[in-house]
Amino acid sequence: MKYRTLGAVGVLALTLTACGGGDDAKASESISKAIRDSESQDMSLTQQQADCIGEGFVEEIGTDQLVEYKVLKDDLSVNEGVENVEMSEGDAGSAADVFLDCADFREVFTGMMEGMPEEARTCLEEQLTDERLRGFLVATFRGQQDSEAIQELSTAVQECVTAGMGG
Repeated sequence: MKYRTLGAVGVLALTLTACGGGDDAKASESISKAIRDSESQDMSLTQQQADCIGEGFVEEIGTDQLVEYKVLKDDLSVNEGVENVEMSEGDAGSAADVFLDCADFREVFTGMMEGMPEEARTCLEEQLTDERLRGFLVATFRGQQDSEAIQELSTAVQECVTAGMGG
């Protein structure tokens, strides 16, 4: 059972914001590459999903805006330290929607819980609602690590893990 799940998901979500500049194709590829390069052993996205996210971020948020958020450097290479990115509410919502449209976030999340007792997996599947997942992603993209949405998801996951351990 992996307890790093929320941290790994947060890192992936923040890594997804790692792109921007003048050339949309290059920006999109930088995002896709950043996603693939940052994948942990606990989670992975397909090439198609990473490309979808890269293209969606550029299309919905825009290359120049992603550079302004300091997600990418002016040369469109990925900027380090994207954990301090703070998108506007609208752009964070767009980023969350792109991610949820391109990848089955519930599957990515529960896939990281390999080896978890069936009771805990069932609990997680019930708790990982679209609303909760979107709220988590929006808060992450806004840089609100202590937000109610992140706390709510964290609490739900912890309760499922605890229930799966028989306690």
